[in-house]
Amino acid sequence: MTCGSVMLAATVTTSRIGKAVVPMINVQGGKAKLPGKKELEVWIPLEKDMQVLALSGELDRENLDTWLNALGDTETPLDNEDEVRVGEEDPNARAMVVRLLRAYRDVSKDKGDCPPVTALDVERHIDTGDAAPIMQKRRRHAQMEDAVIENNVDKMLTAGVIEEGNGAWGFPVVLVKKKDGEVRFCIDYRALNKITKKDVYPLPRIDETLEALRSPRS
Repeated sequence: MTCGSVMLAATVTTSRIGKAVVPMINVQGGKAKLPGKKELEVWIPLEKDMQVLALSGELDRENLDTWLNALGDTETPLDNEDEVRVGEEDPNARAMVVRLLRAYRDVSKDKGDCPPVTALDVERHIDTGDAAPIMQKRRRHAQMEDAVIENNVDKMLTAGVIEEGNGAWGFPVVLVKKKDGEVRFCIDYRALNKITKKDVYPLPRIDETLEALRSPRS
């Protein structure tokens, strides 16, 4: 969890005399004062069926180098690499963290207005029963709105979010203006919703879900 500029790591530790060691990172540097009498973490006691992998001694630097190299490009500098404020007191540790950030640079890379499609192979079947296909007429739009629609469609095609196809079903595009002035690209599926057979299943009770997630607190 985070507490202002301080991050507390998830840790497997042993409590002795009511105290336990938990690694913390001060991301801003300098001194940081934790709030008094404030709950900072939750603890979960180990059960008998839990397995804990023990780590004895220091990390094997050679194995760590091999692992980092296998992740991808760890040599090309990041655009804002000078802003990394981790491990400043230990140059070797900082170098390892920077290489890790380089390997995963795509995680925080700006994907633009239309992020790429998921890599997961997901299919969804919509049960419309014996209903005839619905092909609705496209709505009338101003010339400027037509340009916005074409631009959005091109972006989604390029990103792989949508694909070209021929079918008997068709629903109109609706442009919804957001508070910041941008336009949200929507499809009016209300006619489809009316004939779709709902995939109904009982939802869990919220109070039971919260009870199941509750854990002993330190």
